[in-house]
Amino acid sequence: MSSSELASPAAVEAAAPARRLTVATLWQTFGPLLSLIVLSLIIWGLEPVFMTPNNWLNIARQASLVAILGTGMTFVILTGGVDLSVGSIVALSSVVGGILMYDHGWSMWPAVIVMVAAGALCGLANGLIVTLGAIPPFIVTLGTMQIFRGLALELTNGKPIFDLTSKVPDFDLWGTREFAGIPSPVIITLIVFAAAFLILRYTRLGLYTYAIGGNEQATRFSGVHIDRYKLAVYTLMGLAAGIAGVMWSSRLNSTQPTVATGEELNAIAAVVIGGTSLFGGVGTVVGTLIGAVLMAVIRNGLNLLHISAFWQQIVIGAVIILAVLIDRLRQGRT
Repeated sequence: MSSSELASPAAVEAAAPARRLTVATLWQTFGPLLSLIVLSLIIWGLEPVFMTPNNWLNIARQASLVAILGTGMTFVILTGGVDLSVGSIVALSSVVGGILMYDHGWSMWPAVIVMVAAGALCGLANGLIVTLGAIPPFIVTLGTMQIFRGLALELTNGKPIFDLTSKVPDFDLWGTREFAGIPSPVIITLIVFAAAFLILRYTRLGLYTYAIGGNEQATRFSGVHIDRYKLAVYTLMGLAAGIAGVMWSSRLNSTQPTVATGEELNAIAAVVIGGTSLFGGVGTVVGTLIGAVLMAVIRNGLNLLHISAFWQQIVIGAVIILAVLIDRLRQGRT
């Protein structure tokens, strides 16, 4: 790492406001939290069973997969990019693990490591095309979304692989087990969230993630190797998708090449609802976690109130538009 990169005042200046605890940054987090509290109280008043511990465990379980994908997506969006391929990466990593365990007799831990590595490699491929090809991330990941999904379908001939625990009994560890009454997906999500929070808050990668999104040109002129950090960000996104692929396969006890279709939109929604700016440079993983829970609360509450799944999509879409509108107005004031 060059000396100019170790001391890059322009990059630090660009990133500092986003990492400082100001009224604006606190509101970006506590605004969605306040919305979550108010919405929960409203649903509770209409349906008392909503506040039961079992229901909240169910909400946490539902939010876990979106939260993990959203955590990786937060890094990407903070740099001003986007990744539309995450659902396909989940499917591909899931399929790879299913084939290794069911067809080739691999044990759980080696298969899980390969699944997560497969996700990371897909993310690295996205990053390489974005940086070396100088192609907008939207176009790159739109293309790789089709490529990764096609590979998942080709590897399985379009057919799911069922009953993984008949070959690897311990594979339920990642999706259905509970520890001290807490579902394992919730525990995994909290570990991923804590790691992402520490990276964004206290490491050079976190600093330059904010700096790239805040002012990429100033960060480049200050001597920072932009491409290196973008590669790291997209690899982290793929790593998160690989972890989600493990959890998804374990939860379903199967691998399906069509799994997680459209989940990239849910991940982006959680990030945006959580207060991260689509323009980059502003946001937190805390907000993303709240956004994922808020989406799960909306779906859970509407289910308890016996409102159709079609209306759930309408409500989530309206919330996303409102979140982006608020972000746009905030950017305009800035």
